[in-house]
Amino acid sequence: MSRSERMGRKIRKLAVRAAVAIHGTTSRWQRIGAVGRFARSSVRPDAVQLDAIRHQANAALADNILPFWASHAVDDRHGGFVTHLDRAGQWLGPTDKYLVPQARLVWTFAAAHRHGLVDKGYLDTAAAGAHFLVERMWDAEVGGFHWTVQRDGRPSVRDKVTYGQAFAIFALSEYALAADSRWARNWAINTFDVLAERAGDGPFGFREKFDERWRPAPGRIGSGKTVNVHLHLIEALTRLFQATGETRHAAQLRDLIDLVLSHGVHRRDFYAIDDLLENDWRWRKSPLRTSYGHNVELAWLVRHAIDVLGDPADRVRNHVLGLIDHALDFGFDHRHGGLALAGPPLGRARFAWYLGADLRIRRWWEQAEMLVATLVAYELTREPRYLLAFERQFDWVWSHQIDHREGDWFESTHWQTGNPLSLIKGGEWKEPYHGARALMEVSQRLSKLIGQPPDS
Repeated sequence: MSRSERMGRKIRKLAVRAAVAIHGTTSRWQRIGAVGRFARSSVRPDAVQLDAIRHQANAALADNILPFWASHAVDDRHGGFVTHLDRAGQWLGPTDKYLVPQARLVWTFAAAHRHGLVDKGYLDTAAAGAHFLVERMWDAEVGGFHWTVQRDGRPSVRDKVTYGQAFAIFALSEYALAADSRWARNWAINTFDVLAERAGDGPFGFREKFDERWRPAPGRIGSGKTVNVHLHLIEALTRLFQATGETRHAAQLRDLIDLVLSHGVHRRDFYAIDDLLENDWRWRKSPLRTSYGHNVELAWLVRHAIDVLGDPADRVRNHVLGLIDHALDFGFDHRHGGLALAGPPLGRARFAWYLGADLRIRRWWEQAEMLVATLVAYELTREPRYLLAFERQFDWVWSHQIDHREGDWFESTHWQTGNPLSLIKGGEWKEPYHGARALMEVSQRLSKLIGQPPDS
């Protein structure tokens, strides 16, 4: 890169940072007004409408997303799952098996069984996937799961990644609960113990990236911390504590919640810091953008963890509502529903042209997390604005994100038209976890609100 090119890049970065600062300053007072206007919505709970949404969610789960993945992803020859799928579920070619989607599919089928879909063979599917994880992806020499294996289970990327270990714990804990399996429970405990020993960083949570022998990756990538990895550690520990009831798991979960909320969320404006943070969770610079999906996902997962722990909701109430309100104020389409991919720390995503055109793409997983978050916020406050946001978000997902013809969810859709931008249904980062989890949460939470069993 020439000197002039380097200078041009530096000037562009400074210009973007200036635009973020100006946009944020002018948006802070607008945020208060927007919340006030939205709060005056006259919507009230309509049991008939909510029950209709519940039935739609149950149908989307039982008749759409789960059959798609059960029919197309199961590898009967070698075990585990093949996740690179086109719109109709045909394999696209790559057959390597990545730790995260393998674990997420185990979780999905085990959770579906626990949700009440007990006559579909999903527990057997989860069992086969769990055994593939342990028998083909576990590193018997140093402990921990390989990042990637070939279709037949031979390791191809032996690196140890905390994000992947978290999902393995999550999946094995869920399967332990679904099957009442001591084997799975012990493997979940063992995986967490190895992770705590190899990656634990005292009061600063967990280091995140290692080579095949658990040596930290060089530079900041091996020492830095991210909210995303730690929010999924919160999720994994929540399920592990449900499976074990051990006080040490509860204590570790409480410590993680406190760490992430106190160091990973902006204290005044309540957005999660999406950048790579220092080892001790300091940030080098103010972030240029924040992920609305991570904000709302963190909010509802923390709220769920507190419920599982039996701790008072007030302990996390301000953070939970602050994170969700931030997404509603700046990233949500109040007219049609739908959540933007990302945006500036303060300021509406639709005006943040200076951050790039991709911000307003509606990806599947952010839509799923917003569904649950708005419903959780309504449960916590009974404020009508959250219920209205939930209903509009569900309408967007039902009308545009779910593929009613072939099954599963479209990966991304156009902000204005809702037309799919991609027809690929699966890859190394896309499987049914976000969508299925959201539909189960919606079904269960609406059932409590209207006083009906989830499977009725």
